[in-house]
Amino acid sequence: MLDKVDSATAYPGMLFRFKTTIIARIDDVLVPQGAIGYGIVREVTAASNHDRNGSLTLEIRQIVLGKRILQLMADPRETSLWAPAMTVTERATGYLPIPGIVRTAVNEVRWGRNVVIGPGFNFHIVGLGDPRNLAPCHKVGQ
Repeated sequence: MLDKVDSATAYPGMLFRFKTTIIARIDDVLVPQGAIGYGIVREVTAASNHDRNGSLTLEIRQIVLGKRILQLMADPRETSLWAPAMTVTERATGYLPIPGIVRTAVNEVRWGRNVVIGPGFNFHIVGLGDPRNLAPCHKVGQ
């Protein structure tokens, strides 16, 4: 990632930039290390009261090389949705014998945490290839 995306201020459709960290071949094109790519924020929820955490869904779209645009997607083996993880202490508080009404009152005013993904965050991409040259998918064995 090159840009910072914060669930407190991001909005659907917002652009962000990333760069490649290795040399890669995408659609028979050698993509140099440091090539700039673009994506959009697909869905975002800001943190709010009632202890609700924020979340981000990012969509990787393309790398631009001169006049060429290479279509991409995030590696489907990785997540595209990020939300804050709970610490061990926060998870443990769910098991403490706190009366329900007190716990509810605390969560009414406690704000959740936002998600911030920024420079230095790494993810993997997959090239989609030129759709004009791709064959349709067929079920194997039929």
